Amino acid sequence: MQFELPAGDEPRIQTNAWVTEDSARELVRMTGFDLDELREAAFNRDFKPVPLGITTSIDMKVDLQRVQSANVLGLIPGSDPALSDEAVIYTAHHDHLGIGTPNDDGDAIYNGARDNASGVAVVMSIASAIKALPEAPRRSVLIALVGAEEQGLLGSEFYAAHPTFAPGKIAANINYDSANIWGHTHDVTFIGLGKSSIDQILLAIAAEQGRVVKPDQFADKGYFYRSDQFNLAKIGVPAMYLKAGTDFVDRPPGWGRQQQDHHTEVVYHQPSDEYDPSWNFDGMVEDALLGYWTGLAIANADEMPAWNAGDEFEAARLDAINAIGD
Repeated sequence: MQFELPAGDEPRIQTNAWVTEDSARELVRMTGFDLDELREAAFNRDFKPVPLGITTSIDMKVDLQRVQSANVLGLIPGSDPALSDEAVIYTAHHDHLGIGTPNDDGDAIYNGARDNASGVAVVMSIASAIKALPEAPRRSVLIALVGAEEQGLLGSEFYAAHPTFAPGKIAANINYDSANIWGHTHDVTFIGLGKSSIDQILLAIAAEQGRVVKPDQFADKGYFYRSDQFNLAKIGVPAMYLKAGTDFVDRPPGWGRQQQDHHTEVVYHQPSDEYDPSWNFDGMVEDALLGYWTGLAIANADEMPAWNAGDEFEAARLDAINAIGD
C-alpha cells in the first residue's frame, strides 16, 4: 500500500513504478543501448532523454482509500519582538506502521517504540526544558510532531507546503528519528554535517560534552534524504538530524555498529520494535541536551544559520529569504 498527499493543481504522474537494476539493464540492452553508457551521459548538463522505442501494457487492480492523519504543532512564542516572527523548528514523526503482517509469534502491531516514539520523547523533553526557562528564547520555537513519515515523509511534506512561518523566517530545523537506546557514547552522528553553519554551533557544544561529532556513519543508507528534515531543507531551511554515535563508553570497538546493524536487520519496521527494560537512556539524554543547547543558541543568535556556499539547498534558502521582501 502506498500513500501520497491529495493532489492539488500541480502536475502528477499517473503511475509510478520501479524496476530492478538487472531488469532495467536487460530492457535497455534489448533496444541496442547500454545502461552504463546512458547513465554516464546523463551526468552531463546537455543530456537529452533517449527514446528507447519500448512500449508495454499494464493491467492491475487498484483500490483507492482516503485516510486522515495529522501534524501536531506546539508553539513557544519568542521573547524578542524583532525576532519572534522567526522560528527554530524541532521535528519528530509520531506515526509508525500500525497493524500489519503478523510475525512468527502472531504479533501484528507495529509499535514503533524506537522509530519513532523515542524521537517524540526527546522533542517533548526539549520542549519542556525550553518552556521552563525564566524567559523564552528570542526567536519562537515550534514543536512539530509530524505524521505519515513512514508513508513517504508526508506530514513534513504537507507542513513544508503550508508552513506556519515563512520559509525565509525559519532559522533552522532540528530533527530526531530513532534515538540512542544503548548508552553513553564518545561520539554523536550529525546527519548533514558539512552542509551549513549549524556545524560550528553543534561542534562547540559537543566539545563541551567531551564528544566527537561525526558525519553520517551509515552513508550508504542516505539518511539525510529519508527523514523529515529533508522536506524542510527543500524549502531552504538549514537542517540537522542527530543520530546515535557508534563509539560507546566502556564497550569494545565495533560494538555500537553491531547493535545498530542488528536493530536494522531484526527490529526496524517490525512488531518487535517495542520498549525493552534493557534500554539505556544515558546516550539519549546526551543527544537531547545537544539538540536543546544547539536550538537554544540558534534561537538567541543575532543571525540565522545559512547553508554553506554551493550546497544543494543554498539556492532555495536565498529564494526564501528574498521572498520575504516581495
